Amino acid sequence: MEQQQQLHPKWSEWTLEKKWFLHFFVSILLSINNAACFCFGIFSPFMKTGAFGYTQFQVSVVSTVGVLLSYFSIPTGFLYDKKGPTATLFVGTILNVVGWMGMYVIFYDLEQPVLSNSVLVMCIFFGLSQLSASFYETGSVLTNLKSFSCYQGRVILIQKTFMGLGSSIVAQINLAFIEEYTTGIAPFLSFLFTFSLISGVLGVLFVKLPTPQTRAVGLNVADADTIARGGGEPTLFARPFRWGTAILFFAVAYVLVVTLVENYVTLGTGARALVGVLTVLLCFSFTSMIFVTPSFVVNVGGFRGDAAALHGAVELDPAAKAEAVAYCEDRRQTCVVEDLGDAVRTPLPDPSYGTEIGTTSVVPVPGATAPLAQKAWHSSLFVEKTGVLHLNISSLVANFSKREIWLLWYICFASWGCMTLTSSNSSQVYQALCYDTFSLTTNTVYVSIFGVASALGRVVVGYAFPFMERFNYSIASFLVFSPLFNVVGLPLFLIIPGPLLFVPFFIIGLSTGISWGSTVLVVTSLFAPNNCGKHYSWLYTAGMLSPVVFNMALFGPWYDHNSSLQGRVDRSCKGVACLWLPFILCGLVNLLAVPVALHFTRRISSRGGIL
Repeated sequence: MEQQQQLHPKWSEWTLEKKWFLHFFVSILLSINNAACFCFGIFSPFMKTGAFGYTQFQVSVVSTVGVLLSYFSIPTGFLYDKKGPTATLFVGTILNVVGWMGMYVIFYDLEQPVLSNSVLVMCIFFGLSQLSASFYETGSVLTNLKSFSCYQGRVILIQKTFMGLGSSIVAQINLAFIEEYTTGIAPFLSFLFTFSLISGVLGVLFVKLPTPQTRAVGLNVADADTIARGGGEPTLFARPFRWGTAILFFAVAYVLVVTLVENYVTLGTGARALVGVLTVLLCFSFTSMIFVTPSFVVNVGGFRGDAAALHGAVELDPAAKAEAVAYCEDRRQTCVVEDLGDAVRTPLPDPSYGTEIGTTSVVPVPGATAPLAQKAWHSSLFVEKTGVLHLNISSLVANFSKREIWLLWYICFASWGCMTLTSSNSSQVYQALCYDTFSLTTNTVYVSIFGVASALGRVVVGYAFPFMERFNYSIASFLVFSPLFNVVGLPLFLIIPGPLLFVPFFIIGLSTGISWGSTVLVVTSLFAPNNCGKHYSWLYTAGMLSPVVFNMALFGPWYDHNSSLQGRVDRSCKGVACLWLPFILCGLVNLLAVPVALHFTRRISSRGGIL
């Protein structure tokens, strides 16, 4: 197979490939910003001080409203499917900036709040900041799964990792540059709305779907060599993605080590500043992907589907070509194979966006596809795909009558409910279990531990995805692990010694990352490209219900009840008695989710999708 002719531009020349990797770096910034929703534990203690004096139930109301609105994404899905990423990210930026700016004004003076100390006002502005989360995630992640469709596993590996790691990065910046030099929480909130404004504007300007003028072979159009191999990641852009993956692994290891050290050692001002500087530099080091990416002649001006430009074609006999066309039509994709000899699929207009969009995945060609790799291992938790997977094109309402939709919904409810219970109440959990040694600095460290563990979970899913495809295992198999880890982690909070409290935080964080990383891949593998957004957004209703059940109905009232029994006027609570009921009930919900996840995976694998 002849290699693509490579360009050798100067480092300052902005080729099409460099523009795509700038787009990817901006998406990383959006992911870091979006992860601030996991930082509620950093500023929730201030809601019980000064003129606020909230009860735990009132704190739970604020966090629940935030979580509800962060999951209220059905409008986001329809907006994205109708208008695309630019409009979606623009709305998200407005909501996020207004929300964090309002929170800044509220907490500017703890003794005499500028706006009000009302729970309602707090809910409005915190809710606006969280409502933006689905706009950021849908606008960036779903876009990148199409813009970098040849590297979907890497997209999940890197970008979704930052959805978790971002909270640790924000926590480290707070420890290094804000908490040590300021009082109150207002400076931290000012950082959040400033960073939100910058990343949001960049997202609106640079995060786009591929068009005929910007399609690139090797990124969102499969090259001839990849099709001949039956799919997988192209070799054309292996260098920048390997470079980015290496930086990611180093960043995760760095933040993990630093966070664990901070859990046991009190760092000086200089050491904290150094940690903060290195954290920021690690984030910006992803810009190096822009400059190490190769550029190819075939992509100058955008790839237009010219067969001669690919320097090599996949030769199929007429019978194999007809079989491939029938196979593609059976999958009901938004594009069909016109000429497999051109080694690309000809794009057809996609009415969801009003522009021509190229292929978003490689369809294995029967008769030309390389045989599956021989399995070197087997596990009952990994379910093998037994047939062709048919993409679902039914409407959201029509799919409500299908069992698989509700099984997937329950799995999300259990997994995300545990995440909400733990992350939203992390400061109260830490204070209850380590009452006499509680500190705001260590509280921030636990937020960081949860975030870095969540990042590791996403790394596991992203790294395993191509291997799962290679060995023909369903990516839905990963849905089993999240509730399984939750069943282990939740009881540990009730029995583990204080110095080891980071262990259950880490386990639940890891579970969270696996859940988020796998769910988006499951959705994109089960639904047609123009049908993913609304179904992915609908699953968020599971996340909306979970804080109502686990935070407002269970944790808040139970915590306040035990606080009253202990006679604590500062609304705090001490001991396992403050936690055991909501944690045990959440654990039982997740215990049931384990067999549900196994049943769901086996059902879609045997039936070939949601039929």
